[in-house]
Amino acid sequence: MNRAESVKFQRRLWSNAGVRSGKRAAAERSPRLAGVELVAVAVLAAGLLVVPTIFMQGDEAFRLPKELAFRAEAILLLVAAVFWATARRRTWTIPRGAELILAAAALCWTIVTLAFSTNRALSIDSLITVVAAIVIFVATRAAAPSLSLIAIDVLMIPACVNAALVILQETTLWMPLRLSHGGHYASVGLLGNANDVGTFLAPLALAAVVVAVTSGGKRRWIYAVIALLLGGGIVASGTRTAVIALVASLVVFGLLHSRRAALAVVAALVILAVPLCSRSTGIGRSVRALADAARKRDFEHLTSERLVPFLAALDMTRDHPLLGVGPGCFKFNYMDYRVGLAARYGAAWARGWPMNWGEVHNDHLQVASETGLPGYALFLGALVVLAGSRRRAAAATPESTFARALCWPLAAGVFVLCLAQFPLEVAAPRLLLLTMGALCVAWDRIDAA
Repeated sequence: MNRAESVKFQRRLWSNAGVRSGKRAAAERSPRLAGVELVAVAVLAAGLLVVPTIFMQGDEAFRLPKELAFRAEAILLLVAAVFWATARRRTWTIPRGAELILAAAALCWTIVTLAFSTNRALSIDSLITVVAAIVIFVATRAAAPSLSLIAIDVLMIPACVNAALVILQETTLWMPLRLSHGGHYASVGLLGNANDVGTFLAPLALAAVVVAVTSGGKRRWIYAVIALLLGGGIVASGTRTAVIALVASLVVFGLLHSRRAALAVVAALVILAVPLCSRSTGIGRSVRALADAARKRDFEHLTSERLVPFLAALDMTRDHPLLGVGPGCFKFNYMDYRVGLAARYGAAWARGWPMNWGEVHNDHLQVASETGLPGYALFLGALVVLAGSRRRAAAATPESTFARALCWPLAAGVFVLCLAQFPLEVAAPRLLLLTMGALCVAWDRIDAA
């Protein structure tokens, strides 16, 4: 055995030793859960499977049942929390850290802005959503140290279902849902809107790439296939912001992680470039239309006719910089601000789809307009906490390796995604981000003994 072979053998030996110690540490930190803790894990898993897939017949076929399922999950977790707090045996501990301080601050600020809201009834509904989100986040954060990468596997199940279905719908191979609209607007998966599909799939496509790079054996190749499927779902949805967010997060991942990650990112971008540059795909034609609108300075089409709600939200923030107009109250104040946009910005900037926008389609502006600049600071603080410290341990567990590789790219992707979408306002992507954020924060602090 020459010197080079000897060095490779020693590295392999130490790597295997690290994996074995990581498995022993995982077993030691995952004692047998109490009954109520198992129930809570089951509720969390059920929520991940049900919220992105549930729908019903009627005018509110998709978003309403998903929102109700989201809140029902929070109620069940609160009931479980009561039994957990009074149980004789429990293995979980109440998590401590900046994420809990931030969650408490978000709740307190929501209550403060509700007190000065322009429509308290709407703000109370938003407060319920915030409370439900905090309950789910805290429960996931408490459960995360006892969970393995199987939690990511569970996340991928509804993602793969929605990605496969939206591809079938876009290619008209199978249209299982009876919708009032056709064409590309019928490519909605089980989420109800093509943009919701892209918003939901983009963070999961990133996670699939990270698992494929950081894992070994069969899991690596399985997740490579999953990444291709989810990427195909994003392309089929035609959600340009989701594509841009995915590209941005992949670039960050490639720059920060390793040479192998950089090579995987280059391969993913090359594959993604094929449909983007093709005239035969919907998203390819959309990209060309976008470039043409940029050359002509056609702001109406360049922003998909969303410049008007953007400007309205900006004016609300300017008029109410401290407290905003109140949680959930953008839609209540929109028309009052809409009528004055032409006089303030000019007719070219004030042209847009003649409708009463319920959402800004930009969570940066929506959070700032509804909860003021302090609320927006809390939103940015959540992204900073999500990014984490990316600590490196000599013998990291598979979960901590995954979390430390994902945290910065995920934070970057969410930042970009929120520039032209509103994942915080829709139940399925909101639940996804809460879950992935809680897992990343918790697993980042796990080291192998």
